[in-house]
Amino acid sequence: MRIRTILRLCPVICTITAVSTVLMLKVATAEESNNAKSSQLINETTTKSLPLPHSYQEAVRVTPNGTFYKIDDYSYAYYEKPKAYSFLVNAPFNIVDWLKDSFQQKNTLTIAGLAVATAGLIAVDQDLYRVSHDAGRSLNITSDDRMKGKISLIPGYPIQYPTNVGSALYFLGDGVIPISITAGMFSYGLATSDVRSLQTSSQLAEGLISVGIVVQALKRTAGRQTPGRATEPGGKWRPFPGFNEYNNHTPSYDAFPSGHLATAMMTITVLADNYPEYPLIRPIGYGAMTLIGFQMINNGVHWASDYPIAIAIGYGLGKVAVSHGRKVVSSENHQEKTTKRSLFRDFVILPMPIEKGGAIFMVAKF
Repeated sequence: MRIRTILRLCPVICTITAVSTVLMLKVATAEESNNAKSSQLINETTTKSLPLPHSYQEAVRVTPNGTFYKIDDYSYAYYEKPKAYSFLVNAPFNIVDWLKDSFQQKNTLTIAGLAVATAGLIAVDQDLYRVSHDAGRSLNITSDDRMKGKISLIPGYPIQYPTNVGSALYFLGDGVIPISITAGMFSYGLATSDVRSLQTSSQLAEGLISVGIVVQALKRTAGRQTPGRATEPGGKWRPFPGFNEYNNHTPSYDAFPSGHLATAMMTITVLADNYPEYPLIRPIGYGAMTLIGFQMINNGVHWASDYPIAIAIGYGLGKVAVSHGRKVVSSENHQEKTTKRSLFRDFVILPMPIEKGGAIFMVAKF
């Protein structure tokens, strides 16, 4: 029975994974292009004012104004110590910069891809919800929120913690985790005078604020019902609900987009970009996002189509946050190498078992 259930669940997991992979392949291509351009610009300007390490064999070099961390044999990441409350100042400007960077002609295909992915998932949202819910029940993964809160650091505000598999999966995407990571990075940086850790915590803080603003604005604009409160297949869209109406009946309006996945994507992007020596950050993070995505459908909080836009928001705002207080400095004698991509390297085939046979996803970098 459970094997049959897992096979039924595969289309859900593969759909979420395929959409995420397509988006990440696209943004990775754009990132490579932007990095090449920014690296050239930095070579001409930044390196004239920044005190480069004497030898590219040094992994870390501390200077009076900041710290260099080696990225590879030809480049360093230079971090300045963040100013107090800089994350509050940067957060609103993050949104402005993100909008300027996103809505450009060069991103037309990316925007179109997001629209197609979202529309395609909307068409099958009800089926995906049913399959996820049935699979969760068969695998004994509850669809209700079984969180307990007995530990109270602040009177009247107990800290909730999961009590079973279902609530544990949902807890992975809870705001407590990225906030805890941010606080941990700040505490470590403060205790050890680690400028990179302090700057990363500042970037995470401003990312959390900017993601929260953008996601809440879109939720209050779209007004989509969650699966648990849906009055029609796929949930009803009731744009621009009143302020009090939204606050009093939040699950009836806040499905689109997913704040959990947007926050998770932002956190992973900031951590992975600042700590490239830990290559498992992205695989582990994306794996956790897949589990979170499944459980949020299973417990009736989100539809699958709430995810593509959320992933793009988190990635974009994470990239903007990383650009603050961090500069990539390359050797003046190093020239960027460009190689022609193989056509076959830009395609990935993903097999997908379904209930009555098999299918494949073809993921392409375009």
